[in-house]
Amino acid sequence: MRFAPIALSVICTFSVSVSFAQGETYPAKPIRIVVATPPGSTPDVGGRLVAARLSADLKQAVIVENRPGVNGLLAAREVLRSAHDGYTLLLAPSSTMAISPYIHPKQAGSLPADFAAVSQIYKTDFSLITRAGSGLESVSDLIAAAKERPGKLVGAFAAVGSASHVSLELFKQMAGVDIYAVPFNGSPAASLGVASGEADLLFETVPSTEPVVSSGKARRIAMTGPERFALAPSIPTVGESGLPGFVVTTWAGIFAPKDVPADRIQRISDSIDSVFQDAAVVQQMAASSLLPGEPSSTRFQAIWLSDLEMSKKVVAAAPELQQENK
Repeated sequence: MRFAPIALSVICTFSVSVSFAQGETYPAKPIRIVVATPPGSTPDVGGRLVAARLSADLKQAVIVENRPGVNGLLAAREVLRSAHDGYTLLLAPSSTMAISPYIHPKQAGSLPADFAAVSQIYKTDFSLITRAGSGLESVSDLIAAAKERPGKLVGAFAAVGSASHVSLELFKQMAGVDIYAVPFNGSPAASLGVASGEADLLFETVPSTEPVVSSGKARRIAMTGPERFALAPSIPTVGESGLPGFVVTTWAGIFAPKDVPADRIQRISDSIDSVFQDAAVVQQMAASSLLPGEPSSTRFQAIWLSDLEMSKKVVAAAPELQQENK
C-alpha cells in the first residue's frame, strides 16, 4: 500500500503529459522520415523531393534517414521502436509494405497491422522489355512462344521477392505459361541480362530499363498499368496487347504507427496534397518517370490493402517466393 501514492503520482503526471501532447500544435518540432531503401534509390529520390517541400509547408525541418535492409523491414522496425507521436514516419515502397509480409513473414511479423497509411508519395508502372531481335514484339508473341516452348524462355528479375519478381510470377499465373525465372543482382543487372541474351524478358521501371532500350539492345513492348502510362502513351498496356486484366502499379508511400493520432496523419496528408499542386514538383517527378501519388490517407489505405491481397494470392501460388516457409 505504501507504493500507491507513488503510482498515483506517476499516473497523474502521465495524464498531464498526454493531455499536453494532444493539445500541442503539430508539428512542434522536426519530423524524421526513415526511408526503407538506400540513398539514390527511386523511393529515396521521390521521398527527398517531397520532404523538401513538406518542410516549407509544415514550417519544421523534415529529416530524411536511410535504413535499408531485409527488403525495408529494418526501417519499419526502427519506426515502430520510436515514439508513436507522428514525429517519426516510414517511407517505404510497395515491395516492403505489400510483398514482404508474405515473402518474409517471420521477419515482417504483424507489419501490415502495425501501420496506417498516410500518403502515397508516387506511383509508376513497370515496363515489359524483351531482347531486340528475339521476335517477341508483343505480349501475344511472348505468350505464344512460352506455350510453344514451356520452361525455355528466361524471365529476369531484380531480386527474390522484389516487385519485378512478383510481376513475373503474376504474368506466368494469369497467362498459364511456364517461364524460367532467374534472379539478377539488381535492376540494372537484370536489364543488361535481357540486352545480352541471358534472359528474354523483364518487368521493371522505365528508368531502370531505359539504357538498354535507348541503345537498341532491348525493346519495350508493354506497360503494366490499367491504362496507358501518361509518360509513355505510345506504349500499349499488357492488358490491351495480349493479357486482359493484368495490372501492376508500383509505388512508395509514407506510413505511421497505427496508433498515431488521426489528426496528425491528416496534417501530413494535407501537406503532401499541397506539395502535389506545385507544377515544379510534378515536373521533377516526371523526369524520373514518376507520377504524383494518392495523398488521401483513406484512399491510399485502400490501395495498400488491395495490393496486399494481390501479393498474398501470387505468393501462395508460387512456392519459390515463399522464402521462410521452405
